[in-house]
Amino acid sequence: MKQVKWEIELNVPKGKIKTFVYSEDGTNIVDRFKPEYQCKVLGVMKEEKTESEKLQDELEPIDEKEKK
Repeated sequence: MKQVKWEIELNVPKGKIKTFVYSEDGTNIVDRFKPEYQCKVLGVMKEEKTESEKLQDELEPIDEKEKK
């Protein structure tokens, strides 16, 4: 099964923070932070492509047959 990016909210000593973790189905996330921190799963986050991946998508493929 594929790992999915999940947005979470953690209650840490300095206050609440929003961050993310990876999980297959999100059911094990809260247990990762017990008993030290309260954790709330906010939902699945959209995976953003890196700048490099975006640029790669814009390139036209090279036809290797034309080089010969």
